[in-house]
Amino acid sequence: MLTLKRIYLYAVLGIALAVMLVGLTDVVRVAFDRAGDILDSRSYVSEDMRTELSWALALVIVATPVFLVHLGLVRRSLRGPAVTAADERACASRATYFFIVLVATGFVAGMRLVELGETLIGTLAYGHRAWELGASAAGSLVIGSAWLAHVWARRRDLYAAPEHTAGDWLTRGYLYGALFTAALLACVGVGNVLTVVARSLLDLRPAWESTIWWEDELAWAVALMLVAAAAWAIHWVFSLRLLRAAPPLGEAHRASRTRSGYFLAVALASAAISLLFVSTGLSNVFAELTGTWRPTDGSRLLEDVGGPLLLTLPFVAVWWWHLRRAPAEALAFSGPELALATRRAGRLVVAFVGLAGLAIGLTWELQALLDAIGSAGETTLFSSDEVVEVSTSALAAALIGLAMWAPAWVLTQRDRGRDIATAATSTARRAYLYLVSGLAVVALMIALAFVIYQATRLLLDTELVDDSSWALAVLIVASVVLIYHLWCLRADLLVAREVEVPAIPESGEARVIETIEISAPAGADFKVLNAAIRTELPDGFELRVVSQDPSKA
Repeated sequence: MLTLKRIYLYAVLGIALAVMLVGLTDVVRVAFDRAGDILDSRSYVSEDMRTELSWALALVIVATPVFLVHLGLVRRSLRGPAVTAADERACASRATYFFIVLVATGFVAGMRLVELGETLIGTLAYGHRAWELGASAAGSLVIGSAWLAHVWARRRDLYAAPEHTAGDWLTRGYLYGALFTAALLACVGVGNVLTVVARSLLDLRPAWESTIWWEDELAWAVALMLVAAAAWAIHWVFSLRLLRAAPPLGEAHRASRTRSGYFLAVALASAAISLLFVSTGLSNVFAELTGTWRPTDGSRLLEDVGGPLLLTLPFVAVWWWHLRRAPAEALAFSGPELALATRRAGRLVVAFVGLAGLAIGLTWELQALLDAIGSAGETTLFSSDEVVEVSTSALAAALIGLAMWAPAWVLTQRDRGRDIATAATSTARRAYLYLVSGLAVVALMIALAFVIYQATRLLLDTELVDDSSWALAVLIVASVVLIYHLWCLRADLLVAREVEVPAIPESGEARVIETIEISAPAGADFKVLNAAIRTELPDGFELRVVSQDPSKA
């Protein structure tokens, strides 16, 4: 019954809050707009403004009492006995409410802040678009205040009831989800600032623009960069405080793998975006060399190549920093074993992204080759020029993917050679091999199904209306990827079988295993030795042969 009560309270509280914030935002926006009219010596109040204000006030008047009543009921539980208050703060319903509200208000407030920053920069620097200030300022003020209030309330919950609960993952999910989003958006902002500045310095304006084209683009990019960087910094500082907090709050946060997942997720996303941008720039070079694009001058080619590279720079920096930060934190808070595992996981993330680019590029390249071979006969999916264009893009993706995958995988295999037992049983390595193998199997299933479909149509004397080159290319590339990674997986499993000797408990009693190495002259009969040892074993001891002479295996 208590759970149902909580669900009701927090559901109504959230709905009332949303309605109230919509109304308050409109009220404040109308107030800003009216203030602008007064400053411009316009005394007339339009009918639209009167309608908007009336509707906004109606929402506020209806929703505010509902919100305050249910908020009071929630706070009554928080002011009860210590056990009851702690249980209320740690319950899953309250965690879900805060997660939804923080995500929604944070997203909307961030968008409004970007709009506000863009408008302010455009107004102060270039003297235009001042009329947009009211809406963005109202949204930033109202929604941002709601976000701050809920952040403060949730922070009190964490410190007042720090015990590990089922709702903790929602709090960490919001925190690191916000960090992930803010980091990538900051990279987008920085990349666009660099690109716009470079284009403006080289006077590479779009052909359809006749004025100072870069004003709006630069204002938006700077605003996005500043807002995203500020959001990331705020959440990062809070995450560090949680990480360094006293037990049990800090201990639970340090024991969680959510933070490590955040580091790897940012590295994965930034590496994938970097591969996309760099391969795009290289593809543009190949396209220019092959003449598949329009004739361009040197400045346009510089933009086509330099633009993607400038967009890549912040993502590469974020990628590098997160991959270095993750093992350093693991070493500081958890020890060298976790630091080593984190470093290996980071390399495998890079290897995965590179392998994806390599496989996709090779598939496209094979498809283009098959289309070129078939172009002399029946009509194919691409024309000859399109085949060359696809081929250049595929080659660029394959080369950049290879440049990412090869070093990361070589280092991974080198680590395996140095410590084969630890590397072969690594969870990250095992997950990588299974993931790649699984994706290859799925690709093979799809391609093989299409090939069989085409073969069936041929047998039934039905016209082949679809091009099969892509399926053949997928079959070839996916087969190679699957065979190699299954071979690596089999080798790891054989090693793991030798080093992982499971304990066999008897009658529910825990067993302890200690490995003893015995050497003997060539030709010695270990069966006699084993029999002799077994006769002298104390009660409860057990002798098991886990390895033997390879020549007698």
